[in-house]
Parts: sequence; C-alpha cells; structure tokens
Amino acid sequence: MTSLEVHELTVHFDGRPIVENLSIVVPSGAFAAVLGPSGCGKTTFLRSIAGLITPSSGTIRFGKQLVSISSLVLPPNKRHIGYVPQEGGLFPHLNVAENIGFGVSKNEKIDVVDEMLDLVGLKNLATRKPYQLSGGQQTRVALARALAIKPQIVLLDEPFGALDAALRNELREEVCNLLKERKTTALMVTHDREEALVSADIVALMRHGQILQYGSSRNVYSNPISPEIAVSTGDVLLLKAERDASKSIRFALSQIDLKGEIELGQLVIRPEEIIVSPEPSAASLSAIVTKVDYYGHDAVLQLLLDSWPDEEITARIAGPLGFSVGQKLWVKHAGPIRWFELPHKK
Repeated sequence: MTSLEVHELTVHFDGRPIVENLSIVVPSGAFAAVLGPSGCGKTTFLRSIAGLITPSSGTIRFGKQLVSISSLVLPPNKRHIGYVPQEGGLFPHLNVAENIGFGVSKNEKIDVVDEMLDLVGLKNLATRKPYQLSGGQQTRVALARALAIKPQIVLLDEPFGALDAALRNELREEVCNLLKERKTTALMVTHDREEALVSADIVALMRHGQILQYGSSRNVYSNPISPEIAVSTGDVLLLKAERDASKSIRFALSQIDLKGEIELGQLVIRPEEIIVSPEPSAASLSAIVTKVDYYGHDAVLQLLLDSWPDEEITARIAGPLGFSVGQKLWVKHAGPIRWFELPHKK
C-alpha cells in the first residue's frame, strides 16, 4: 500500500493552463474520486499521475517516492501503477488471459493470471477475445490487468461510462469492493456525481483545472463551500435570502422579522430537507402542488408558497406517492442553513 500526494500541480498545453496549482492527498488504501464536468482537466490530471503527460510544475509522490518534479519525471513503466482507461482499452489481438498477463513476468504469469481470473469471475472466458465480451466483462478484464502487476496505485478513467445504468451500478460495487478488500490505493475520475458519492472514501470536486473542495462524501454533500459546488454534488434549491447584522436570516421558508442593516445573499437547501405534510404544524407554511415527478422509490414535488408567490420550491419525498397537483400542503425546512453572500458587482 502507498499514499498519493499531489502538490500544486500545473499542466499547460499551448501556453494555456489545463490543470493549475492542483493539490490533493489520498491516504494509503483509500479510494478517491475526482468529480467534475467534461473539459475541467480530470483526464489530464490522471494521465499526469500515470506519467503519460509531463507537468509544467508541481510535485507528485507515491508514498515517500518522488515521481514527478520539474527536474525529474519518472517514466510510466517505472511508476508501478495500474491504469484502467475509458472503455477498458484492451488489446484486441490478445485473449482475456493474455490481456491480463500483459506486463507480468514470465515466471509469475500463469499463477497471477489464474488468480486474477478467479478474482474477477472470468475463468471460463480466458480464451475469448475482447470483441466476444460484454462491456462489463471488458471492464473486469481491464481491472484484472491493472491489478495483476501488484501496483502501488490504481487509476481509473471513467471506467463505467459506457455501461447501462443497471450494469454500471452492479459493476461499480464489485470493483470498489475488490479494491478495498485488497487495500489498494485508487483514484477514479468521473462526471457522475452518484458514482463518486457512492463509491469513494474521498471525493474531490474539480472545476477549471483546480480542486476546489475535497473530503468525505458526506462532508462535501452536506457542507459545500459554494452554490456551484452544491449543485455539482446533488439537487439544490437556490433561494434568495436576507441577513441582518445579528446574522438572523429570512428566506422563503422562514418568517422571522429582520432588524438593522440588511445584506442580500443566497441560501442552498437540498430538496430532501423540505418536510411536507397534509396538516399544518409549528413553523410550517401553506403551499400548492404545481407538479409531481414520480420515480417509484420517491417523488419530487414542485410547490408554490402562498406567502411567497414568486418563489417556487422543490421537495423530495419518499414513496409511495400520496399527493397530487392542485393539493394544498404545509411545508417547512428541516436542515442546515447554508448562507452564501452574493458576489459584489464591480
């Protein structure tokens, strides 16, 4: 096992920064996910760790070993990493066993390949070529190939992106459990927020070539550092809010009276933090249901508040569904107050 430490990594292409002053620490044996939209620099970051791209500045360490600094860049074959590219990247002319054994010494190859085939449950498919495999089977082979060399770190570049939803969830769980059982340090890049939050011990939120926040799934979801980060990790309500000098806050679901100088801002609330009831209760406000999206396991309600007719809110409730469009309900907020000051206009 080994840790991964990246400090102020910068990568330029054609004089333009793709990754800029990026820093992250992944403890030994942890599974980390870098979450960000397409074009934010995720794959460039991953390929820099793999040694496939030479950074402009910054350092990369595997445990105590310095593998990249301005005056020293260790080549990929000396880094002892496992790499799982998008859609597997298998050698089409080699069968399953040969793909897994690629890079393993001749003396160990037979034993290691047998072990890996058992590990990923593909022993009966050892002689098949990649084109004879399903997408999920190809991903298993790619992972087995990455683990066969007993790597210090495994890097995964959106490995489940080409799979259908049901298979993606099943395989993601298998892969994560396998890596954690073997206590392998792993870093995955993805644009799928559910994939990141469910899979990883550490989630790093990336934008414009930088990691803006990282921590446990629960922490980055519950305590985003900005509305933009909140949106990247789940559905949100962005509500207009007012705050006075005493830090009291008034917004669509809060009727407190403000005194003194008022500061305008924005409040971030998760839809599941809106409590919905057919009967009034303390601190609840009346609302009318304007839309219902039913998903089976839960439903999303669009609600128009009687006291704030210009502010529509969204609530997520557990199934089975008991409400309909036009129905009058009572709602209140039961969650943290995430206040963000509005940016000052220049």
